[in-house]
Amino acid sequence: MYQIFEIKLKPKEIDLQEKLDQINKLNWYSDGRNLVKADARLQYILDLSNFRVTCLAIELFALEEGEWSSEDCPTREEIVKIVIKELEKLPLNLEIDEIQRTIKHER
Repeated sequence: MYQIFEIKLKPKEIDLQEKLDQINKLNWYSDGRNLVKADARLQYILDLSNFRVTCLAIELFALEEGEWSSEDCPTREEIVKIVIKELEKLPLNLEIDEIQRTIKHER
């Protein structure tokens, strides 16, 4: 799998247990440590201990590792927008601090 980008969130206190039913209805699930949402090609991992969201893509073909820009990769940027919309739906009042657009091969 490849990490396509990472979104850093501003730390806030979150009562996850209280909101877990609502989160599950949005097709996110807890893996015991993180909240995860997956579709056919992508997986979003919300790590609340570090307040980061990582987007992973299935390894269909090799991707060049390194930074990318929204202007050069509009398809990837569209995925960033989709993930931000998914985060906004969560009942957790999350606020984006920074987006790191970097491809990393996850071993």
